[in-house]
Amino acid sequence: MKLRFKIGAAAILLASGFTAAAQDNAFTGFTKEDMIADFRLAMGILKAQHPHPYKFIDSASYARKVDSLLQRMAGAGNVQECSRYSPIQLIRDVHTSIAYSDDNGRELYSKINFLPLQVIVERGKMLVNIKGEAIPFGAEIVSINQMTVSEMLDAIAGSVYSDGHIQTGIDRVYPDFYLRFSMLNATRKTFDIAYRLPGSNSIRNVTLPYATPQKAFQSKSQAVLPCNLLQRSYFIYRDYNSASETGILTVNSFNLQEPYAYKEFSEFFKEVNKRGYKNVIIDIRNNGGGNPAISALLYSFLSCKPFRNEYNYRTKNTQIAYAEYAIDDYGRKLSEEDIRNTTNFLYQRFDKDSATGFYVGNARLKEGQLENFPPDKNAFSGNVYVLTGGGTVSAATYFASLVQKNKRGMIVGKETGSGEQATTAAWFVKYMLPKTKSVLTVPMSELYFFNATTDSGRGVIPDQEVPLPQFIDFARAGQDPELSYALELISKAGKK
Repeated sequence: MKLRFKIGAAAILLASGFTAAAQDNAFTGFTKEDMIADFRLAMGILKAQHPHPYKFIDSASYARKVDSLLQRMAGAGNVQECSRYSPIQLIRDVHTSIAYSDDNGRELYSKINFLPLQVIVERGKMLVNIKGEAIPFGAEIVSINQMTVSEMLDAIAGSVYSDGHIQTGIDRVYPDFYLRFSMLNATRKTFDIAYRLPGSNSIRNVTLPYATPQKAFQSKSQAVLPCNLLQRSYFIYRDYNSASETGILTVNSFNLQEPYAYKEFSEFFKEVNKRGYKNVIIDIRNNGGGNPAISALLYSFLSCKPFRNEYNYRTKNTQIAYAEYAIDDYGRKLSEEDIRNTTNFLYQRFDKDSATGFYVGNARLKEGQLENFPPDKNAFSGNVYVLTGGGTVSAATYFASLVQKNKRGMIVGKETGSGEQATTAAWFVKYMLPKTKSVLTVPMSELYFFNATTDSGRGVIPDQEVPLPQFIDFARAGQDPELSYALELISKAGKK
């Protein structure tokens, strides 16, 4: 198995850049005016480059809301607070992002006074997610600095978004809530917190001093949940639960080479079949996607007959817009040859559809795609449970959809973070914005599953969601809520 060290961009910046306690002196990397100018440029780039910028918003509303958000940004108290007004959210695309440069990120975050608590956020409830602090683990947060939980979530919504109308993006970011919320309170010396102890309706109040960057990052590493950190540190991890006769396969990415993926999948299912297990749980809650062909490969170990593996790509634009700002993965400006090669690649693989105005992937783009996919010879015939959530994105959503559409298993958890019918994927172009040196990442194509022609803006909806009271009970017991619930469902089914 391959070990994968995976931490978020904010955590990387925290780990590498902080050498002193948070300071009161102002951030010097760039000004609010610089940030506003670059965000306006970014929204212009998205209009020209994004494969479908007006899928979930019309052009007039887009322009009006961009202006409104940038005006609010101008009235923000400092650069950190500007994050809540990022207009990138208007695109409603989980794959579109903007990130500070390493240098600016280090300085920016080093000047924050951090919320000194780790939390879990679940369906509007916020629980303390660390032991040994002034507020007990599992206590319910009612408000912080006189802001209710719903107000706090609204305040960070600008940096928490998924495809279309999906609302589960908080799944991906609650471990970084302390950072996102602290960006709105960068200079506070104390945090006023109202909370309830488990089993109590009375509200208690406490005032806590801010945490330094070092303390905040250490605190994150001490959070109780998620408790499957070992499984999440590998691309693919195999567990076997003898008590319930269940194999548990955690797949954290489909951005894998086929030989490696096939080896891992086949060894797992060979062992499950050898043991005579009746149940399999496949955990893709933390899977950010990759190659949909690998999703189909995994599904071939569940299917008892050939299945349709159908998807294609389309885009509004096969050119690189604003080429003067385009860079490669290492920050080097794209050369004329780089741009020409990319344009030629797309030109050969996309044909203009005059009826829709889109460029659609042709046979050359789909070369090697196996549309009538056979089951694997080691396919599993027992009960299947797939764990999903807001971190289930792109090709991982496609896998969940294959399971659900073919009625091959039960989806347990929450709505996936990207669309069931379509998402963006495949090729990306990066732009370095000139004033802040921030990097805008834009997908160049849409990926449509099962030859879909429309997009409702919703993900795969689970067949079973953990009831909120039960979720809270599992969390307070330090247990993985979705996994524990799936094992309960298996236990109940076995008693029938």
